[in-house]
Amino acid sequence: MVKCGNNGCGKEFEEGSNDECCFHPGSAVFHEGSKGWSCCKPRVLDFDDFLKIPGCATGSHKKAEPKPQSKPIVQSSTTNPDYIATPPSLPSTTKPHPSDKFTPKPMTNANNSNDRSTPTLAQQFQKPPIEYVEENDAEDAVIAVGARCCRNGCSSGIYKDNESRKEQCTYHPGEPVFHEGSKGWSCCKPKAAIFEEFLKIKGCKNGKHRFVPPPKDNNVVECRHDWYQSFDSVLMTIYAKAVDKDNSKIQFLDNKTVSVDLKLAGDKVFKKVYNLAGTINPETSKFDVLKTKIEFKLMKDPQESWSRLEIEEQELYRYQV
Repeated sequence: MVKCGNNGCGKEFEEGSNDECCFHPGSAVFHEGSKGWSCCKPRVLDFDDFLKIPGCATGSHKKAEPKPQSKPIVQSSTTNPDYIATPPSLPSTTKPHPSDKFTPKPMTNANNSNDRSTPTLAQQFQKPPIEYVEENDAEDAVIAVGARCCRNGCSSGIYKDNESRKEQCTYHPGEPVFHEGSKGWSCCKPKAAIFEEFLKIKGCKNGKHRFVPPPKDNNVVECRHDWYQSFDSVLMTIYAKAVDKDNSKIQFLDNKTVSVDLKLAGDKVFKKVYNLAGTINPETSKFDVLKTKIEFKLMKDPQESWSRLEIEEQELYRYQV
């Protein structure tokens, strides 16, 4: 059996078969919190609902093409007649530019050897990561034949009989993370630049399939966020339309925690507590509620580079699948 590589399909098929494939010929479109495909009109807010949008075109299954691996190009005097050897650069004797004082200095063993027992400021406020506990279907759960596994990243789990509940499931226990063009999961390091490659990122945890999705509150919605950083601050944006400013509540609980409780149109609610990976100054940090988004300016304290926004996320390791 071969897995179909068409967008929105993901089914397994036998090569040479004439099984019909229902897929999306377009590309994924994410805009201000809504998610959909360029080839059809349906738009949803939740990422799980986006993956369930049925295909809008039919055709034949297509085998997923393996991603080509690029090889480094090495030039030498024997392979390239135009190769010109250059001597190694000498240490510069010029004075550093005044702006260089803002460049973080690398830590050396000499800096750490004298005071290893004293924790840094970031370590003093470090919160332990939340331990993930796998939730499975109840023993008496009624599961329809043909139901698909609802875990993130699992496309092979299809319920046939009670033995399907014992099969191994490889999935992502975290949430999707989209940051500055890279796409990945908060539970593991691989990131991709193209959405189709993001869907192919292999799960990082093994467990059992879950065919009955957890109950959802229809009034609670997910809002996409993005962030980038400067020398002294982290700029975070939450994409949410028509926020009720009077009834919404945003708090800087401490120098590591931001609580967001938004009241949206249609009695919708977005709630999230951001456990930040770095420390901030709550007194100088601020936010601004706009028509389609909320912009945060989180002032770093100390002014160090952040490799992730939340402590639950893995270190950013971009553009590798």
